[in-house]
Amino acid sequence: MKISDTRLQNFRRLLVEKKLRLTDIADRLGKAPAQVSAFGGKNPTKGIGDQIAREIESALGLHNGYLDMPYGLGELSNATVLSHTGRKLPVIGSIVAGAWCELQEAFDPRDAEEWIDAPGPVGPRAFILRVEGMSMEPRFVEGDKVVIDPSLEALPGHFVAAKRTRDQAATLKQLKQEGNELYLFALNPDWPERIIRMTEEWSICGRARWKISDL
Repeated sequence: MKISDTRLQNFRRLLVEKKLRLTDIADRLGKAPAQVSAFGGKNPTKGIGDQIAREIESALGLHNGYLDMPYGLGELSNATVLSHTGRKLPVIGSIVAGAWCELQEAFDPRDAEEWIDAPGPVGPRAFILRVEGMSMEPRFVEGDKVVIDPSLEALPGHFVAAKRTRDQAATLKQLKQEGNELYLFALNPDWPERIIRMTEEWSICGRARWKISDL
């Protein structure tokens, strides 16, 4: 299903659930009824674009990206099983990511800092980890967004999101192997704890697939 179809279905369902008319939406958006009818009427002539979708969500008190998620997933799941066309992923920080790794089914979409388009096909539990700290400089700097895909096998040499049981926080590191031992490696040569041996205290949440940087 295309993202425009998902948005239209959600929009029409919200009209019924909230007992709203197109004119009510027009009033809340500050637009002419004809404009709303063009994307949400019985015979729409255009799709609900990104900007209009975000304006509708704001006007109805919904979280950012609500209209982009298939019905039933907005209350309990991560970016979900949308088709590759218009797939949205949640951007989350280290603490939320750590909790997400353990309780995927309990992820609250409101915990996401934002929802952005996936740069390509990803697994159903993929998310975007916002890089914190300087441990992975210069390859990754604070604020970079990295797509983490738990469905991909993580092998030595790959960048991974790993979670520590003690504080439940997730961190981005490179997976290394020496003999039968696995290690988490920080790229920054000045980082105080550059090499961490993988013990029972650590678990891998997923493999890094893409980096998304803000300019």
